[in-house]
Amino acid sequence: MKRLLFIILLINITNISYGQLDKNGNPIFNSIELDKEDFGKYSISSHYYTIENNIDNSKSSVFVNKKPTKAEYLKFSRDLPSYSFIIHKDTEVFAMIMLVQKNENSKTELVYTVLNPNTGKSIELPCYTWGEISEKRVNELEKIKVDTSSKIIDFPNNGKAYYFNRIAYRIQSYDLLKNEVSELAKHLMKPKEKIKDPIKYIEKETIGGSLDFSKTLEKEEQKLLLYDGIIYNKNDFSILLWGQAVKKLGLQSSKKAIKLWEKIHKRKLSKPELNALKKGFKTNLEK
Repeated sequence: MKRLLFIILLINITNISYGQLDKNGNPIFNSIELDKEDFGKYSISSHYYTIENNIDNSKSSVFVNKKPTKAEYLKFSRDLPSYSFIIHKDTEVFAMIMLVQKNENSKTELVYTVLNPNTGKSIELPCYTWGEISEKRVNELEKIKVDTSSKIIDFPNNGKAYYFNRIAYRIQSYDLLKNEVSELAKHLMKPKEKIKDPIKYIEKETIGGSLDFSKTLEKEEQKLLLYDGIIYNKNDFSILLWGQAVKKLGLQSSKKAIKLWEKIHKRKLSKPELNALKKGFKTNLEK
């Protein structure tokens, strides 16, 4: 059942057809396990969806062509998920995380879809380890050498880019992504704290505490963040995340959230900040 839920999630977010099924009736999207790390009370296994044995495999549900073109290789590499992560608690699967890349013209948005296999509910969370193509996909494209002129080049601000078919794409670091997933898993596995007075908790934790998302975003190299088709600066995005968090803690309306934020910070929200808070508050965490 848990595997089936994950497959359904995969179908929903990648538009995989039901055309090619395995012996258990599940769509075929071949992957390999990269590694498995133990964190004491839980472990995380990391999986990579390969280009080979999928794009050119007629038995795969993501089959494109027996002899794909460079453009088809690139589209496959950027449009379809590269990774999934499974959090195991004892012998049970606690959560499944898939990184989804959304490309629209020159904009690239990365989000995690997190599925609870026990309830079937999922949430969508932003990914801060930005890139336009994953490191593992770059490594595989270089191994296949689809484009004889392709190469990995240095990118401004201490990054790397992949020059493919005369265009450079920023490479998403696998190690940085794994670190971010580990932090996300730590948060997911943290025992839920019973909060008797949510208002007092919010007032205490908003500046310098667990609800101060500006501290988290300080580490990010990106100055601008794309989420749900809208570009935010770090300050506004931290307020969006605050809006999501306080709604989950029990605030019943965005008006109450606005008043509370302004009381805590002793100032009025600017128009962009106000829009970000409302967006965060309206975001449906459970799809």
